[in-house]
Amino acid sequence: MEPEKTYQHLEDLAQQLGISIRYEDLYDPEVPATSGLCKVRGRHFYIMDRSKSLPYKIRLLSQCLCRMDLDSVYLLPAIRELLNAARRTTHAD
Repeated sequence: MEPEKTYQHLEDLAQQLGISIRYEDLYDPEVPATSGLCKVRGRHFYIMDRSKSLPYKIRLLSQCLCRMDLDSVYLLPAIRELLNAARRTTHAD
C-alpha cells in the first residue's frame, strides 16, 4: 500500500477511536518536545510534529494505535499487519 494511503487509513482509524490529530511545529532548541498522545478535558489528542517524514509519522501513529482496543474495529489486512508489527516492536522495547 502506498505510504499516503497507509497514513490516511491510520488517520481515519484514530478519528474512529475518538483521537483527534493535531499537526504542530514542535522544534524548539530550548524546550524539547516529541509527538505523542495526550488527554485534555476528557478528549484524546495526538500531537504530531508536522516536520517529520511520512514514514516516521506512520511509525509514530502506528505505535500509538497498536495500544488501543481494536478487536471490534474492521481494519484492512495491511493496516492490521502494520499495527501488529508495531505492537511486537513496542513490546520488545
